[in-house]
Amino acid sequence: RRTVFFSCVFLLLLLMVLLVTTFVRESGSAIVTDDGRQQSASAIVGHESAHLQYNSTDTIISSAAAASTPSAVTIPEPFNTTIANINEPFEAGRDMPYFFHIPRAAGSTVKDILGRCAYVRIAWNATATMEGLKHARDTQLVQSGQVDMITTQYLHEGATLFDGQEHRGRCFTFMRHPIERAVSLFHYLGIASHEPTYDPQLRYISIEMWARSKRIEHNWMTRFLSNELLGDLTPRHLEIAKAVLRQKCLVGLMEEKSESWLRFQKFFGWQFYTQEMRECRDELLNWKWSGKHRHDLVPEDSPAWELLYKQNILDMELYDYARQLFVEQRSLFKSD
Repeated sequence: RRTVFFSCVFLLLLLMVLLVTTFVRESGSAIVTDDGRQQSASAIVGHESAHLQYNSTDTIISSAAAASTPSAVTIPEPFNTTIANINEPFEAGRDMPYFFHIPRAAGSTVKDILGRCAYVRIAWNATATMEGLKHARDTQLVQSGQVDMITTQYLHEGATLFDGQEHRGRCFTFMRHPIERAVSLFHYLGIASHEPTYDPQLRYISIEMWARSKRIEHNWMTRFLSNELLGDLTPRHLEIAKAVLRQKCLVGLMEEKSESWLRFQKFFGWQFYTQEMRECRDELLNWKWSGKHRHDLVPEDSPAWELLYKQNILDMELYDYARQLFVEQRSLFKSD
């Protein structure tokens, strides 16, 4: 029996070594940063996360450019036409809430609160992929009156569902610190067996190893806001992403979750009439949100933090700008 036991232990350890070795072989040891080192291009979309791998030669933004005020850039069409400006009043019957879902940034919480507590009809799974968005456009989902809200990770493709005249989208989003979001994604994808991007090998490696691999996403928010999903990223793409947030989106922050939610609720006029509805909302917002998963934080002075920072240098600048916008957008919600 003792021989059988030790044999099993040996086989288990051997399996773990093989898994880690396979991950390293597939991933490579090079850091896939914005300085021109390459990784394979593919796009995989799940209901909770869109995880991209790129063949890219992104340009590192200089510190001077990062500190500059957003320059005059043109927001891509049709997004610029079909999505109303943030300073325009919300028009019930014409405007529809349009949620930009950033993975691991309270997207499921928004869906659950509105769907389960306020009975808002949300297009969620139907608009999670490019194919789904095409079908929604072909069947005129927005014009059909069957839904009250659209949510997707494909911000610019989703904008084609609106016509900009009788039906306009009103963009809002929750944003999260890029490194915190990356750490959360790493731990989530190792256990989320229901996700297309589920990767059980992540349970057997360190986050530092993952951050060195080709599997790590980088500058996700800048890419999806500027609509440059696979090509090179430059400072101009960062400026486009800033312009989209500044002109078109009501910005919420995970670190200011309660105030962000109150702004969303007031802007769109969502009502929680009964005590039961309010308790449902508060529970899901504050302690029983979907996808809750406890994990260790990554210290700022650690190699993993530095690696993740290099992978997300544009998103770090974008997030700092989103924080500024959050403060500025308080003027949209003057006290009665």
